[in-house]
Amino acid sequence: MKIRSTIITAASLLLVLVLGVSAQEAAKNDQEEANNERLERVGPTMWRVKPTDTPYEHWFAANKDKMPNYAGLVIQDARTEPLPRQWDQFGVKGMYIKMADYQITDGWLLEIPAKGQIKTQKHMFEAGIYFFGGPGHIILQQKGKRPQRVEFKYRTLFSVPLNVQYQIFNDSDKPIRLVAVTSFPFSINSTNNEKYVWENDFAFTDRYDAEEDFATKSEHVGANDTVTNVVPDAVEFELDSYDHRGKGTTNMHWKMAGNAIIDMHVSDMPAGVFKKAHRHSSDAFILLTSGKGYSITWPEGRYKDRVRVDWQEGTIFVPPIYWYHQHYNPEPEGSARYMAINAPPIVVALGLRFNDQLEIDLPEVEAEFKAEVEKRKKQ
Repeated sequence: MKIRSTIITAASLLLVLVLGVSAQEAAKNDQEEANNERLERVGPTMWRVKPTDTPYEHWFAANKDKMPNYAGLVIQDARTEPLPRQWDQFGVKGMYIKMADYQITDGWLLEIPAKGQIKTQKHMFEAGIYFFGGPGHIILQQKGKRPQRVEFKYRTLFSVPLNVQYQIFNDSDKPIRLVAVTSFPFSINSTNNEKYVWENDFAFTDRYDAEEDFATKSEHVGANDTVTNVVPDAVEFELDSYDHRGKGTTNMHWKMAGNAIIDMHVSDMPAGVFKKAHRHSSDAFILLTSGKGYSITWPEGRYKDRVRVDWQEGTIFVPPIYWYHQHYNPEPEGSARYMAINAPPIVVALGLRFNDQLEIDLPEVEAEFKAEVEKRKKQ
């Protein structure tokens, strides 16, 4: 560290002598270099402080060796991703998913054996669950209320009501995989108290009170907005036009279980179409539910540093915070559909929702896409 500091100081002195840079500016350059380990440039004039010293990061460091876990940007196929060992918290094989350096959302990948079930769960964070397989059922138990049964099948999306006890059962003769995206990181960051998260008895009866129509309620309340608690088939669900993000594309937001932190929406792209590049300040788990294609994500002004993700059903990936991301369906026929579970409700409530969209594509994008379309035609 001392050697590096000496080199930086010498370099700054050279700038002063050769380029006439002031001593004050040279010191500023030194400080920027020193800060680079905890700062990330996300725009020409924008720096982001990396979340390296948060309650969630400390929790993960203390617990990562106690559970199977994955940390990265992409899981190529959640349906076949190896799950080498039991996750004791759930009593089945599984894996904790920590994507990018997200501080609001995390994920679980679980495999429930034929005719099996997970251990009973209850927690002070929201969760959206998507099922690869079925049939099966979920038993909900609000304290002081009768148990309630919710059925699911392959491609069902369900959101667990906040702090309600639940258990998931596999009624089929084959293993069922599920992907859950939760707001646990936000909860632990907000309270820095695991007992609050796992041992809280407060009942959110305004969100769930064992209503008879809980599992069947579904109301299309406006363009691209549906209020529901269970989406029986997220691939067959009818969507609304969403030309704002790309001509011919469709979209639907599901407001589920009274959630105030996570949001679930799905988008569909026809063959030969791609979405406009956009970025935002909220964590986003992207799960491909049908079709084939690819996505690109990159930091502003650095398309050369782009990360490409080729995807099909079962792929999970995330764009790092405030990186542009763009989704492409180059197939000659057939639409592609993806689900995003992210956290705009809470960042909007905190006044921290930043997003923008590139209305004019980068020059490289269209040429690359045309080449990909031609390649797929020949396959």
